Formats: sequence, C-alpha cells, structure tokens
Amino acid sequence: MFIETEREMTEATVKYRQDYLDGLYAVLGERRREYDGIREKYIDPVKCAADRERYRTDLMEMLGWPLTDHTDLRKKPLRVTMEKAYDLEYAAAYRMTFEVLPGLRTYGVYFESVKNGTDKPFAVLCHGGVGTPEVIAETFETNNYNGIVRRVCDSGDGVNVFCPMFHMWAEKFGPPLSSMEDMGYERTRVDARLKQVGSSTTAIEVFAIMRELDWFMGKGIAKEGHIGIAGLSYGGFYATMTAACDTRFAAAYSSCQFSDRYRYGREDWIWHESGAKFLDAEISGLIAPRPFFVEEGERDDLFDVAAFRSESERAAGFYEAAGVPERFISHVHPGTHEIALDDTGVNFLYENTK
Repeated sequence: MFIETEREMTEATVKYRQDYLDGLYAVLGERRREYDGIREKYIDPVKCAADRERYRTDLMEMLGWPLTDHTDLRKKPLRVTMEKAYDLEYAAAYRMTFEVLPGLRTYGVYFESVKNGTDKPFAVLCHGGVGTPEVIAETFETNNYNGIVRRVCDSGDGVNVFCPMFHMWAEKFGPPLSSMEDMGYERTRVDARLKQVGSSTTAIEVFAIMRELDWFMGKGIAKEGHIGIAGLSYGGFYATMTAACDTRFAAAYSSCQFSDRYRYGREDWIWHESGAKFLDAEISGLIAPRPFFVEEGERDDLFDVAAFRSESERAAGFYEAAGVPERFISHVHPGTHEIALDDTGVNFLYENTK
C-alpha cells in the first residue's frame, strides 16, 4: 500500500514537526538562561574594569584569526593604491585598495574634507547591509544614511573620513547590490567556512580596518587621540566591534544595531559559546572608558526600540564601573532604521575626537 506523499506531509505529521520545533525552542530558551548565569560569572562591570585587556584578548580570540595574530601580521608590508575619483562640494574623494593579507585586497573611499582646519580629526564611517562606500556617501541617491559622510566631513573645522567596504553583496552582484536575503546567504556561507578554519568574516573585516588605520596613521592623516568610528546597522556592528578590539579609536557611534543579541542574532553575529562571554553590553565594556554613543529609531522596523533600551541599561553599568557614566550615551530618535537627522551623534563624534 502506498501513502500519498503530499497528504502524508501536510496532514498526518504536522503535529509531530510542530512539537519537535517547539521543543527545540524550549531547549534553546533554557540553555540561554543557563548561559546568562555562566556569562555573569565570567564578566561583569567590576571584573571588566579591573582586567579590560584580558577580556579584549578573549574577544579577539572568540572572533578568530587574523585578530589572534594581529600584532605580528601588522608588521608585514602593506601595499596600497590611491587614485582621485571625484570632487564633491564638501570633500575630494579617493578610491583606495589595501592588501591587508597576502592576496586579500580590501577597498574603500577616502573623503578629504575641503575645510581649512589644521590637524583635522579622522573618522571611519561604516556602511550597512547591501551597502558600499558609495552608498553611505550617497554618491548615487539619498538614503537612510541621511548625509552622514557630508555631515561628519563638515563638522567643526573639518573631519577627514574613510569609508571601508565590507562583504555585503550577493554572489552574483549587480548595480550596486542585490537584496538582503541574497546578501545574507552569500555572506553567511563565507562566514561559516571561515569559522571552519578558525576565522570569521568579522575577524577579517575588523583586522582590515586596523590595517587601513595603520596606513592613515603612518601618513599623519589620522592621529592618536583624534580618531573616531561610526556606522549604521551592520556598520554600527562594525563600529562597536572594531572600537572594542582597537583602542586607537577615541570614540565610537553605533546607529540602529545595538540590541539584544539573543533576539537579533544573525549567523555572522554569533560565535561558538558567545552567549557565555560577550553580548552587546559586555562588548561595550571593552570600549569603556572611551566615549560610546548608541542610538535607535523609535520606528525602526528591524530592531525593537525596547530591546535597545534594555541592552543600553546593561551597558551603562560597565561605564559606571569604569567611573565615567557620562561617556555612555543612549539616544532614541523619532525616525526608522536610519542615521538620526539630528546632529547629536555627529556632534558627539566630533567633540570627542577634535
């Protein structure tokens, strides 16, 4: 006797599949509660303040190679190309490539502010998903970055800006990119295979920013104590992670990404047993005591503002333990998934890097 496959799949076994899935989520929920306890024993605001460098090393080990070997790898020759691309009203733009590892050339656009200020601050501005340096600079059209490159370049007496490129496109990329779904698949596939060999997309791209910053500092364009980093969405993730790993950043600004990583945990934002060590609040403890500004849109359709507020409360504890509670600022703007139209974050970045 043969059973009709479609009927068997759609009727007879639905309850068993649903029961199994419900069980998986129940086990996951219980496991997360156990890991919350493990994480609280491993790191808390007081422990982090007392031994921040140990935890910073642990974070880089969790993210993987090349961050695990960044000190030695950064001694190797760095091959750089730089060509004038175009002039904007507020900056001259240069396309750049950096051979950060043998055979791996990263790309970015450097915006040299036209303002006449001397000893200008330097900022790394990070694009988000399905983005590029040209997208965050709104070279083609306006978008949810709300003129952030122009606004930062025009801050005070001028700020020089570098926008690195991250792997945010699909395998068959077009002009400029495909969808978040396509991007997510390709990025997740690469990330999984990097994790198989002790690395991760995050580790590669944070290391790339370190190497790029090495060059700008070597040329005197970026100066110790006057370097900031900011980004939207995925870019906010990179601003947070990079500032936590690299203390040369004097201030960080993360827009529309700081949140509950259990609830919003893309595969490339998760590492083996990361719940036992670092969620967003704990990572902010590695940016402390340096100033850190996080913001969320009240009407963001990707991240719940309530989750942002809850994680911000936890992060504030790390700044209190560091003795500088005023250096952590949590800001909710009235917009959606976008850089705030008000200049609170932009002014924060300039004031803490000028």
